[in-house]
Amino acid sequence: MRPTLGSAGNKTSDLGQAIWEFWTGLWNGTGGSDPADFITDDVTVHLPVFGMPPSASLTTRDDVTRWIEGFRSCYRPGARFAAELGPWLVGEEYVVARWRFTGTWQGGVPATATAPPGTEVSLCGVDILRLEDRRIAEYWLSDDQLDLYGQLGATIPAGARVR
Repeated sequence: MRPTLGSAGNKTSDLGQAIWEFWTGLWNGTGGSDPADFITDDVTVHLPVFGMPPSASLTTRDDVTRWIEGFRSCYRPGARFAAELGPWLVGEEYVVARWRFTGTWQGGVPATATAPPGTEVSLCGVDILRLEDRRIAEYWLSDDQLDLYGQLGATIPAGARVR
């Protein structure tokens, strides 16, 4: 079921909120909706260079959902993404929000982590979601990946700038 307007009928806030709830439900593992309802078949993804898979490897809805499931598998159930600012619908085409992720790392990525499983982490970032026909067609991620690496005692990826 595609995102619909709430009873208030405020399409700006309702559509942005509905898309955000679908999106974070997928990231939090709590979404009961079919990703086909809110992500287009072909999607364009823009990720930071380090600590992430190549953006070119995530070109379909299935690629994106597998990547998100892989991320979630590194954390205990209950790990959560929540908006700190937003979400906002900009020009009825973009949903933008600053979020915070909190969770208990249980191993996996980053592979160079020296922290023990059970380490609590927190990570902030911004998601920009471009919509087509009320579904996510393009995704930009900006996050504090270096902060996460520090919390987990992981080696900083080659090419990352450290000040």
